[in-house]
Order: sequence, then structure tokens, then C-alpha cells
Amino acid sequence: MRRTFPAPGTAWVAAVTALVALSALLVGCSGERAAASEQPRPVTTEESQLLATIRFNNFDAGSRPFRADMTEKGADLHLQGWIDYGSHLGYGQVTGSFTPQALLWNGKTVGVHDSPPDPDGNPVLPILDPADQTWVSHPLNAATSRLDALLVTLGGLGSDRPDNPVLLQQAGAMWLRTDTVDGIPVTVFASPPTDKPLDGTTKITADTSPLRLWVDAAALLRRAEVRLGSDWVTVDFPTAQAPRLALPKASG
Repeated sequence: MRRTFPAPGTAWVAAVTALVALSALLVGCSGERAAASEQPRPVTTEESQLLATIRFNNFDAGSRPFRADMTEKGADLHLQGWIDYGSHLGYGQVTGSFTPQALLWNGKTVGVHDSPPDPDGNPVLPILDPADQTWVSHPLNAATSRLDALLVTLGGLGSDRPDNPVLLQQAGAMWLRTDTVDGIPVTVFASPPTDKPLDGTTKITADTSPLRLWVDAAALLRRAEVRLGSDWVTVDFPTAQAPRLALPKASG
């Protein structure tokens, strides 16, 4: 069935809020063992303040490039493109053992159409009018599609205001270890497994959260890992400049 995309708006905010309520910020496990001197622990006050700024910094940046590899229904996918946290749009190139496709999503809908990538492996700009019948689209459903779940999670990594650092501490955010991404020192955090304070009886471990975040000293997100079922998907956020995304204006 072919559908056109609804204009982004408050429905996107509601969808992201619902996701955060269900799975907080989302990152997966890298499989690396922390050294004995770097055991996971609850975040300090200073660390919670750094963690609280990540989503706002993504929003403040406007658009962030991303790339990821995952498996969906037995097919290996490589995704590369941009997420515009100001316009609430994601636009990516999907490649694998099939015809390359451009992928576009907002908080409610995701669609694809056959399209080769540009010379850098990104989707071709400008974005094809979502009203064009070339698009094949469906409502986002994180419960039935691993790809949809990843897209919803990526969209939830931006916010127009900082998070509450005290709540992040109370809800179980954890410091996991130090690391590097492209030679840049980062801190690896596990996001809270819930958006509400823990009751004091819940045991939180390094594997409790479905989302982990690699964050530099300026609170810029460099990498995320998302747990999708029993698998972990790594998403890198290069620091290269990214275009602002906008849908074509309706004619007439």
C-alpha cells in the first residue's frame, strides 16, 4: 500500500516521548570487557549533567550524520545518512544485496523508494516529494520491525531542552567505562532503563539498559549501541557537516 507522509509536528514529539517512556534513551552492549579498574557504577552528579546534555546538543546541532549496519528479516542492511533533530526528519541510504533505496522517516511514517546513493554513499538530495507515488510507506511500528525500532530510537536522541540530571541518576543511569572513538576520548554511559526513579529494590547492572552512549567531553554523542532483541546494533555519528533536511513544499 502506498501512503504519503504526514507533515512533522507534535505527533513526532508524542511518539518520541512514548519511546522514552518505554525504553528511556536506548544503547546496546559492545561486547568489550571493562578492565578491573573500570567496573560499571551509578553516574556521579557531574556525569549525570554531561549525560543530560546529549540530546539537547543533538537538537542544537540541527542535523547529524549517521551510519549503521543491521539485519532485518534475514537481510543485511547498511544505513547511512542524516537525522535532522530540528525538522524531526531522518533521511538515509539503504544498501545490501538488493536494489539501493532511499529511506525517509518522521515520528509516524517510514517510506522507501529505489534510488542509487550519491558518490559519498548518502541518499541523493533534494528529497523526493513524499506525495510522489514512487514512495512505498507504512506507519512506524517498533514492535514488529527491527528497522522501525532503530529509526524510532535514533529519532529519540534529540530534544529541545536538556534532560533532568537528577532524574537520570534516580532512574539508574550508569557509567560503564572510558573509551575512544576515532581517536577522541569518550565516556560510555548506559542510559536509564526507565524514565521514573527506581524504587530502591531493583538491581541495575551494565546490561539492564537497552541503550549505551559514547560521549565526548563536550557532551557530543559519537556512537550509540541499541539492543534489538538479542542483537546489538552500533550507530556511529561522525562529526562531518550534515545538511538540514526539509520536505518539498506542497504546490498550489
